[in-house]
Amino acid sequence: MKDPNDRGIDRGRSSAQAPHNVQNLIGFLEGTWQFERKVHDMKLDTEVDAIGVAWFKAGEPHNGLDTLDYTEDGGTDLGDTHLELDREFRYNFTNADLAEVRFTDGRFFHVLDMSKGIVRVDHNCGEDTYSGVFRALGEDGWLSVWRIEGPGKAQVVTTRYIRVRPN
Repeated sequence: MKDPNDRGIDRGRSSAQAPHNVQNLIGFLEGTWQFERKVHDMKLDTEVDAIGVAWFKAGEPHNGLDTLDYTEDGGTDLGDTHLELDREFRYNFTNADLAEVRFTDGRFFHVLDMSKGIVRVDHNCGEDTYSGVFRALGEDGWLSVWRIEGPGKAQVVTTRYIRVRPN
C-alpha cells in the first residue's frame, strides 16, 4: 500500500531535490536560456504550453549599480492561431546576490534573492495578486511558478529555464 506521506523523495522527483544556493546571481542569470512554460487557467479550465528563448544581458548601469536586461521571445499554438510571447524586465543589482526586478518603465515588480536556492515573492497589480516562487535547480536550470488571483484571474504559470551553452 502506498504511504500517503511519500512525496517522491526516493523516486527523484525534482520537487524533492534540495535547492541550489546561488551566491552570484548576476553570474548565474547572465546568458541565454531556453524555457518551457505551462499556463493553467482555472477559470477557463484550460492549459496552454509555450516554448521560447530568454536572454539576460548586461544593461546600462543604474545609479552606479550593475543591471541585467531580461528579454524573452517565444510562442504557443492555440488551435489554428499562433500566439507570440515577449516580455522584458530590468534587474537592478544592489550587490551580486540581490536584484530589484523592475518593469521596463521603471515600476517595481519584486526583489530576487536566490542565495538560499529558493525564494517567495509577491506583487499586487490593481485587484490582482501575483505570488511567485523561484527555485534554482542547479547551475544550468531554474524554475519560476506564479499564482495569479483576482476578480477575473485564477492562473498558475510555471516556467522551467534550461541554460543554453555555446558550442
